[in-house]
Amino acid sequence: MSNLIWATAIALEITLLLRGVKGRLVKSYPLFYGYIACVLTVDVLRFVCYKFEPIFYPNLYWYTEFLAILASYGVVCEIYKCSFRNHPRAARLARGLMVLMLLIAVAGSAANTRTDGFRSPLNTIAQLGCDLRYVEGALLAVVFFLLGTNRISLGRNLRGLIVGFGFLVGMTVMNLALLSQPGNEVSLALRRLLPGSFVITLVIWTIALWLPKPDRVGPPMTPPMVHQ
Repeated sequence: MSNLIWATAIALEITLLLRGVKGRLVKSYPLFYGYIACVLTVDVLRFVCYKFEPIFYPNLYWYTEFLAILASYGVVCEIYKCSFRNHPRAARLARGLMVLMLLIAVAGSAANTRTDGFRSPLNTIAQLGCDLRYVEGALLAVVFFLLGTNRISLGRNLRGLIVGFGFLVGMTVMNLALLSQPGNEVSLALRRLLPGSFVITLVIWTIALWLPKPDRVGPPMTPPMVHQ
């Protein structure tokens, strides 16, 4: 089953990239497609390592997982840039919160690393990766809040991108939050479902980005005129 999920994910990633090039959506969402290319490379490397050199797989997994998480922040930036393109106030607030949360995550991980005495590089990378995932969840929550309060209308492509990414990050954050409860049945179920959740995300993206649809991002809101 794991090999089937792995192969399906790779096939969907290739399909997304090919459709993105054919439909010229790569120009509209370069950071997103850069992330897909990064994840595809990571998946292929992991698959080859697992099949031929499984002893090195744990180390490769955590280093490449950290790389994939960093690349996923490109998707967050893409979402912010495209969603608030015509809403400068919301864009400034979003950028400020994004920088603040990133600084908090890096500072917290650095403090944990200093406490551990830099004794385990892989544990440090894993902890920083978890912190960055939590920050992603918070940033997406800010996106949904600002989209709702500013009543911003999105096109099919961008809406599908956000829904898929929100689902993926939500599942990951829930899984991380329950890891501290190893005997919890919900935690066990989520860990089994997590690989499949990425395939679901890829399906959402493939459907939403199959054909290019212009983003319907409205003009910035202006105060009403007062008639004397």
